[in-house]
Amino acid sequence: MSATLTKILVWDIPARLLHWAFAASLGAALAIGLLVEKEHALFQLHMLLGIIAIFLLAVRLVLGLVGSRYSRFASFPLQPRELSRYLISAIVSKTKLYAGNNPGSAMAAVLMFLLVPALFISGIGYGGESMEELHEALAWALLAVIVMHLMGLAWHTLRHRENISLAMVAGKKTGPPENAIGSAHALWGMIILIVSSLWIAALFAGYNVQRNTVKLPGLGVSLSLGEKESGGGKQKHDRDHD
Repeated sequence: MSATLTKILVWDIPARLLHWAFAASLGAALAIGLLVEKEHALFQLHMLLGIIAIFLLAVRLVLGLVGSRYSRFASFPLQPRELSRYLISAIVSKTKLYAGNNPGSAMAAVLMFLLVPALFISGIGYGGESMEELHEALAWALLAVIVMHLMGLAWHTLRHRENISLAMVAGKKTGPPENAIGSAHALWGMIILIVSSLWIAALFAGYNVQRNTVKLPGLGVSLSLGEKESGGGKQKHDRDHD
């Protein structure tokens, strides 16, 4: 006898908040970085948004360890055989439905989680021209991952007639009741929203327009958001003793 299918909760509020906040900050940072000249004043926002993306990723990594059922990395179906089977079936037939991340979206998430820190490290100004070239290459790689992820969502929606991107809005997908998570964790979602908003507000408050520096809240570290005229483009990275 087949299991009864209904709309079940699979993504709690913390996961959905972080998903959209991370996507917005990362998408905006990427767009500015690829479309705006470095000399333009708006380019400083690209760097601030990159820092915000790193902060949100750090919070997401915590959820990957202690979050709800499908937020945890242990739930990611990334076994090589399952991943290859999923990718092949996505082309030739309908794929298996997953309550949480499918192998394609899980792989895209892992690649983004690796590329974003690499972009941050390569973009803070150390290493000169070679590091700048690496930073640009990583940005194009991240864009490619995002485009493939969006294409995968569109293809899944057409093949299965299930708009899974809406699950990150409503938190619900079609599936058997036993696959549902027990709570939307609204309180934790509110805590994450408040703490993240305060951290981001403090980041912008610590931005010094005249010096083109920003103080990272809670770390006591200042980063330069502009290149020096000397020193091969190396940015200042010093500890703030104020």
